[in-house]
Amino acid sequence: MDEVEVWVSRPDVVGGGHLPAFRSVLNAEERARAGCFHFPEDQRSYICAHALTRCVLEAVSGTPARDFNFRVGHYGKPEIDEYPEQARLRFNLSHSRGLVCCAVSRERDVGIDVEWVGRDTDIDGLARKVFAADEVAYLGRLEGCARRDAFFAIWTLKEAYTKAVGRGLSIPLDGFSVCLDSLSLVIGQSLLDDPDAGNGADWQVRLAPPIPGYKLAVAVRAGRSGRMVYRFREVTPDALAALCCVPKGTGRTGFEPAFT
Repeated sequence: MDEVEVWVSRPDVVGGGHLPAFRSVLNAEERARAGCFHFPEDQRSYICAHALTRCVLEAVSGTPARDFNFRVGHYGKPEIDEYPEQARLRFNLSHSRGLVCCAVSRERDVGIDVEWVGRDTDIDGLARKVFAADEVAYLGRLEGCARRDAFFAIWTLKEAYTKAVGRGLSIPLDGFSVCLDSLSLVIGQSLLDDPDAGNGADWQVRLAPPIPGYKLAVAVRAGRSGRMVYRFREVTPDALAALCCVPKGTGRTGFEPAFT
């Protein structure tokens, strides 16, 4: 049985004392890129997201967080570099106003997306522009909060799928549909011959347990008989800083995230 680890943290409550610990597991390129952000909140979010990603990868693999190197795939998706065994790990990260998240799986393509649902959004206009016809029709049968909730659920699931495929928005958002009633994907005719896109039965999609103010979705290429266990955890900034400061080779035993 395969597992998917999904960790989230809240950079909006990160204090100045946390950042040195987070930076300690980043490489020189990540630290330099963090310094290029104009707004402090963007820098804080970037540093927190990349420290979180490294710590999740360590928790799953046993390789120290600071030892991972990354490369960028053909379509811009980050991948693990250099470690033959650990290169089989698949990971993806996302962030949205005050929340960062990372998903990690062994060998299974995985994508994650998080959206702050408080933003001003033209639901009707955006849905008509990028959603599949059956998704637009589904939203049209709903009203008020239920409609807004369904819109963000569909949006995050679609984004998570395109990120799991690894080609981002080169996969057209109206080329496949999300069915919220069965929490599944339907791959449209335009993508059926695309080997990266796969078949709807190849994919599992999940929405995270309730995180107030956000929608979080995960997509995994689980295979037709794949049985997946999803572990959703929130890691406080204090806990994440503690993880970053654990010396090499001492392990992570005894750490428990804020919730599972």
